[in-house]
Amino acid sequence: MVMRKINVNSWLRVVAIALGSVAMNVVQAQDDTSFSLFDEPSAPVAEKVQYAFKTTKVVNLQSLELIDPGVFDFKMSHRFGAMNGGAAAFNSEDAVNAFGFDVATIRFGGEYGVNENFMVGLGRYNVKSEKGVDAYVKYRLMHQTSDNKKPLSILLLGAVDYKNTQYDRTIMGIAGPVTITWGIPGKQRISYVGQVIVGKKVNDDFSWILSPTVVVSGMSDRYDAASESFVSSGTAKTQFALGMGFRNKLSSRTSLNMEYIPILNGNGDFYNSFSVGFDVETGGHVFQFDFTNSVGMNESMFITRNTDRWGAAGVRLGFNLHRVFTVVDPSHFQ
Repeated sequence: MVMRKINVNSWLRVVAIALGSVAMNVVQAQDDTSFSLFDEPSAPVAEKVQYAFKTTKVVNLQSLELIDPGVFDFKMSHRFGAMNGGAAAFNSEDAVNAFGFDVATIRFGGEYGVNENFMVGLGRYNVKSEKGVDAYVKYRLMHQTSDNKKPLSILLLGAVDYKNTQYDRTIMGIAGPVTITWGIPGKQRISYVGQVIVGKKVNDDFSWILSPTVVVSGMSDRYDAASESFVSSGTAKTQFALGMGFRNKLSSRTSLNMEYIPILNGNGDFYNSFSVGFDVETGGHVFQFDFTNSVGMNESMFITRNTDRWGAAGVRLGFNLHRVFTVVDPSHFQ
């Protein structure tokens, strides 16, 4: 039998090449941050939770949302009269009710996003016998994150309302009726609102908020247009309230919203605000249709100055219309 002679040098070269290849693979694995002996999953990246609500409003209450930086959101709000006005318009040429559809109160204004966490708002309103302007600022202290290290969003709202209504009274003079204007000092025409907005987007379908609020009114009396006089409302100038609201998604473009705002230190002649709304998104517009007993459309009015209640058909139909315009290129804020 012929024995083949083993070439030791060839075998040594093969072994050296194999060991070198193994060493290179180990070095590459050490450099690869995704390499794991046990194939451990990487930690999820924390992201800010977005779109808890369709707009900056639940119905009347401010939501967890802010206007994007450099964007102006034009808002038009409308409330019809209370449904308990009946159908008098169909029976009399002098009466104007038609279940509230012949009565209109409006507010128009807008909001502008200064930066990612700060926006400002300004508006003009005409509510029954009250006319005025309002302004507010809204600032986000904390933004909910997807990793739950920040489980809630927290925002602050500061608002001011100035009524420039001319309050008149009629008296009988020697030559007949004479109209006299009530002299209301400027400081009594101003109301202030402070609010903390705490909330959470629980999942893609459901979000909620709680809004502890303080409202400081310039005067506690209310103007009665029928008697052309001021009467006691039975309320304090400083009132505390707790706003509660939620949004439940119905489809990709619609949602159901509800809110309730009880006064904590006495209502006097007024009633707690309760509202139900439906959001409908259509391209660049968001329509909010609502049923509410609040005729006022800023915090100092819809929280503490509601003269109607749901139980007596004091509910009214209304809507909010939102249309956004880009004022500053978004890349400016990146």
